[in-house]
Amino acid sequence: MIHINLLPVRAERRKEFIRKQLSIALLSLFCAIAVMALLFFRLQGQYNNTKKLLAKTNQQIKQLEPVIKKIELYKKQKTAISRKINTIIDLDRYRLAPVVTLADLNRQRPEKLWFTNLKENARHLTLSGVAIDNETIVTFLNNLRQSTLLKNSDLTVLRSQKLHDLELKKFTIDCPVDFNPLPAMLKELETSPAKASVEEQNG
Repeated sequence: MIHINLLPVRAERRKEFIRKQLSIALLSLFCAIAVMALLFFRLQGQYNNTKKLLAKTNQQIKQLEPVIKKIELYKKQKTAISRKINTIIDLDRYRLAPVVTLADLNRQRPEKLWFTNLKENARHLTLSGVAIDNETIVTFLNNLRQSTLLKNSDLTVLRSQKLHDLELKKFTIDCPVDFNPLPAMLKELETSPAKASVEEQNG
C-alpha cells in the first residue's frame, strides 16, 4: 500500500495564500496612500489659491479705502443737505401758519371775549383772555373745537377778575395746533380771491 504525504503541498498552498493576502493588503494600502496624497495635494492647492485670492482682495480693499472714506463723507454731506432742505421746505410751507392761526382765532372769537396773551411754542398755542361771562367762554371753546387747526383745544384756567368795576371771567386755553391741513387751507385761500373775482364779473 502506497502512502503519499500531502503536508508539504498544503504548507506550500498556505504560504501562497498568505503571500496573496499580503500582496492585496499592500496594494490596498498603497492605493489608500495614493488617494490620500492626491486629496492632500488638491486641498493644498485650493488652500493656496484661496490664500492668494484673500491677499489680493485685502490689497484691493486697502486700495479702495480712500474711495470708501470719500463715499462715506459724501453720504454724511448728503444727509446734512437733505435735512437742511427739508427744514427750508417746512419753513416755507408753514411761514403763513401764524397768520392763518390768528385769522382762525379771530373768526372763532365771540364779540364779548378778548385776548390778553398768546404764546406759541413747538406747534402748541397757549391762549389767555377775558370774557363777559362763562357762557361766552364755553361758546368760544366750542367754536375752537370746530376749527380745523385748533380742534383739540381745552380750557385749563377759569376764574373771576374785576376790572374797572366789571366782573369778568379770566381764562386760559391750551391749544395744540394741527398744521397738517394747513397746505390745503392755504391753497383754498389762494384760489378763493380768484373765484370771488370771477363771480363778481359774472354777476
